[in-house]
Amino acid sequence: MTSVVAPIPPPFYSPYLDDQCNKISSKSVPWEGYQRAKLLSADELSLLKSISKLPQSQRSSVFATQGQQYARLYIDLLRKLQRADTVQAILVSINEMLVTDPSTITLYHNLATAEHPDDPYSPLINCLSVEDELAVLAALRILGLLIATDSKPFPYNLTGTLLASLQGLLNGSRIPLWEVAAQVLSAILGTKQFRLAVWEEGECISGLVKSLKTNPNPQAQYWAITSLWQLSFERVAAEGLDKKYDVVALLVGVAKAAVKEKVQRVVVATLRNLLAIAPAQNFPSMFTSKLLPFVVSLLSRKWSDEEVVEDLEFLKDELTTRLENLTTYDEYVSELESGHLVWSPPHESEEFWKENGPRIGQESNGKAVKRLVELLNTSQDPLVLAIAAHDLGQFIKHGGDKAKQTVTDLGGKTRVMELMAFENADVRYQALMTVQRLMSQHV
Repeated sequence: MTSVVAPIPPPFYSPYLDDQCNKISSKSVPWEGYQRAKLLSADELSLLKSISKLPQSQRSSVFATQGQQYARLYIDLLRKLQRADTVQAILVSINEMLVTDPSTITLYHNLATAEHPDDPYSPLINCLSVEDELAVLAALRILGLLIATDSKPFPYNLTGTLLASLQGLLNGSRIPLWEVAAQVLSAILGTKQFRLAVWEEGECISGLVKSLKTNPNPQAQYWAITSLWQLSFERVAAEGLDKKYDVVALLVGVAKAAVKEKVQRVVVATLRNLLAIAPAQNFPSMFTSKLLPFVVSLLSRKWSDEEVVEDLEFLKDELTTRLENLTTYDEYVSELESGHLVWSPPHESEEFWKENGPRIGQESNGKAVKRLVELLNTSQDPLVLAIAAHDLGQFIKHGGDKAKQTVTDLGGKTRVMELMAFENADVRYQALMTVQRLMSQHV
């Protein structure tokens, strides 16, 4: 999986939306009434009536000679007409045209004029504000198809509305709507413009992560991870995905439980990107997630795709090299950076703290101590809170004369005192022990 640009129009799978579109397609629209109201010209009415008489199988021949006229007609109608059922019918017609004859996609790409420079996108984006579920979903699917196959940039002024609509569905609770939004998001992420825009917006990614944590459906997992994989090609995203969304541990967990090879395949491709593009930001979480043993186990399987083997070999070699160069202190710092604290030997080893206590307070301007305080302030995991509170106590005990003042100046004293009232007993105990060391004249 090395490319992020779809060479062919992306397929969209949504039985729910297809069923709704079929119902709309079977209904007639009173176009004559719009013509009497002077909302349609006689030529427009003629085009609509002539295409409505033909079965789907015969429409390609019409589009071959009059396709540009129909593309212009449908987009103009979206601009002029507002009734929800009429908008539905127009969108279904556009979708049927694009699906029946994919060569018509370029006709829509060529609709921009001096008067309407944002065509075909502006009228389609306006449909996202219609208070009608089907209209929104149908417009999104058309937008995904057109954006994924358009060599020109998408109008910047319309990007926010599109992403707002997608993130609303991706963070919602209705699975059929999430599925449409996830596929559209994956389609538009084939462009650098949208990879950067989605990264900056953030809420679409939150919706993907939420789904991966709660929805075990393999197809949903695949759609979500494919979007993360595409994002991981951008350095800014590769550097920030794990820090902001904790994706490494999440992806490893999904891959370990996956029942479909394609889910594991896209997880492996994503992890390779993260390690290759931003190793400093992602290796710590890969270390604490025990990715290397899992990679070795995956290599023992037979794969139908040679690229998976290449990705696994890359991960194995890179992780092995980095692990061989780690000292116990490095392992401790990597664990801190990952944010996934467990009761590994360094935390409970008195010898480790005697040897490294001062170093933790001094190296890299006290980065490790700052990270401990940061975890106390940001983590919701009782295990992480308990270990971080314990480690601050060990630092106070072994870190030298300025250790107490350092912890206090960073806000650690205030936070551990608050944690003495935490609901988890272990957190309360570790916080109490650390507070005692902060208050004691002798630690």
